[in-house]
Amino acid sequence: MNCHFRSIYRCFSKASIDISPEVKNALNNCRPVIALESAVITHGLPYPHNISTALEMEDIIKAHGIVPATVAVVDGQVKVGLVSEQINLLGIPSEKKTVKVSRRDFPYVLSQGLNGGTTVSGTLVIAKSLGIKIFVTGGIGGVHIDGQNSLDISADLLELSKCNIMVVSAGVKSILDIGRTLEYLETVGVCVASYNSEGEFPAFYTKKSGYKTVCDVKSPVEAARLLENCQNTGSGILLAVPVPVEKINKKDIDLAIQNALQICNEKGIHGKHITPFVLSEINRVTAGLSMETNILLLKNNATIGSKIANEYYSKNVKKNQNQINSLAILKEKKINSPVVIGGSNVDYVLQVKEDIKLDGRMLDGDIKRVSGGVGRNIADALSLFGHNVCFMSAIGTDFNGDLIRSSLSHVNTDNILTTDKTTAWCIVLHSQLGDCVACIGDMSCHQLITVDMIKLNLDSLYQCPLVVMDGNLSKETMEFVIEFCNEENIPVYFEPTDIAVAAKPFCTDKWKGLSFISPNLKELEFISDALDNEERANFPIKVSVKGGNDNTVLCAETINSLKDVVCKLILHIPVIMVTLGDKGLLMASRQPDDTISMVHYPPLQQLQPVSVSGAGDCLCAGYISGILQGKSQDESIAMGLNAANIALMSNSPVPNKLKV
Repeated sequence: MNCHFRSIYRCFSKASIDISPEVKNALNNCRPVIALESAVITHGLPYPHNISTALEMEDIIKAHGIVPATVAVVDGQVKVGLVSEQINLLGIPSEKKTVKVSRRDFPYVLSQGLNGGTTVSGTLVIAKSLGIKIFVTGGIGGVHIDGQNSLDISADLLELSKCNIMVVSAGVKSILDIGRTLEYLETVGVCVASYNSEGEFPAFYTKKSGYKTVCDVKSPVEAARLLENCQNTGSGILLAVPVPVEKINKKDIDLAIQNALQICNEKGIHGKHITPFVLSEINRVTAGLSMETNILLLKNNATIGSKIANEYYSKNVKKNQNQINSLAILKEKKINSPVVIGGSNVDYVLQVKEDIKLDGRMLDGDIKRVSGGVGRNIADALSLFGHNVCFMSAIGTDFNGDLIRSSLSHVNTDNILTTDKTTAWCIVLHSQLGDCVACIGDMSCHQLITVDMIKLNLDSLYQCPLVVMDGNLSKETMEFVIEFCNEENIPVYFEPTDIAVAAKPFCTDKWKGLSFISPNLKELEFISDALDNEERANFPIKVSVKGGNDNTVLCAETINSLKDVVCKLILHIPVIMVTLGDKGLLMASRQPDDTISMVHYPPLQQLQPVSVSGAGDCLCAGYISGILQGKSQDESIAMGLNAANIALMSNSPVPNKLKV
């Protein structure tokens, strides 16, 4: 498990936290993430402005290629990375109690199953545990007026002193004692910097408060450098960004705040109820200008924070050229032990020797029986490449089951479930040229590869560097595998298997936790249909062609047809291999500079194939073996293409000639 996830689970049980696949995947792959609070949704802005502003802030962050991680509590569970339905749940007025959640409030809110909007303090607790370095908000809490007597001091200040995180805000809320707040921050060791304001500390609604900061940074580059150099201090940075446009005169806002605080005294409003009341009263007095300013500065802070995040991550997070650096976590003892979870079946391959005419006539042909199944083939091939593969599947206690088990004598089959159910079988019809024309089969045995079966074999997963799963698994099993592997920082490779099941994991957001996928063109079409409403990455595409200029036209045509779905997938899945049959393959990967690399690799040679069965699976196994050995993309693809070529010239889906 990622050390950050381990630390958060020391504070919260696994049943009390839900980290979205997008955030998990971004953290696991060292992509930039920005934390956002949710108290602005529940208590900071009125409906519907609270919801629209929260969604717009997330959109701003996403537009910069960064993953937003809004933190909240929903039904007693800590959520990191909210979907729109959860934001609506928190933002639409309802009878269910919604609590402002600071650090002290977590035990109560979780134990009572309540909804809660996390304050700056509450959000910092979670962000620190996850290793998120930048947090965007409106304004932080501070020392209240007369705080020297009441000791009414926001927990935000003490929490910021414990977290080496940069909080990008418009300073502290104007209703507070700004001078004493700055003194307190100095006492507890928090670096306070202003952003491009010549050292003037902003006053939330206005650009100047009358107080100065120790330092002023002029650009995202300088701010990122400041964050980089605070990592060893253990305390955080308050970066005070002035509102871009002043809509209210400072004298008028100061008077409105003074009058609102007077009403609080008269009505006995105190503690955490002061801030929402005063903000509401100020909004009334200023005829909505204060709320407009609040929304304006929130969006501006999201923009500034995103620019800083990109600068910080580009300088401090080193990635592998092809975005497969999630494998850098591998220990030597793990490299040789991948886990494959998928289908095992016996293929009855019918090879027609003449043109196929389906009019009832007898066709001349051959038939052979071989052990097959995408998962079985990949496990078989990986083992021949020298890996100690753990294979999880299900077979029957019949002749075909015995045939499959005997074909895997060199593979660890301890985790294969044996059942009274009939072993999966498939009739494959090949044309005269060796192309697959149709398949008929019974794959019901694979329904026994359940979540409970995987749970019984978790020890094998804990120790593996990579999990490969094929499309034969149920949606529930796929989701469990992805979620478990994301928590344990284990990359997941998905082989779609068939157009009938290719889109199965894309029915929910769990697919965003995948690290590699390898669909063919038809499978990618079905995946694309399932992603109609997904946002598209607007990254520049860099195209290169291997094998000379003859492939340039093909490459351009292929990219034009695929770039829309690739740009949707690439936001979350770092590496996408699209197999093109006898035209080779296309590799798409997200680069450290937020560009998309698309490389076309032609097949090694054009020969009349003996059989296409298993060629794609051998291609995947060769590529996977390459990345497990730390080879480059070109070297790994070369291994895969060579394996596919050997399979094409063999009657066996996985020929023994692959053995290293």
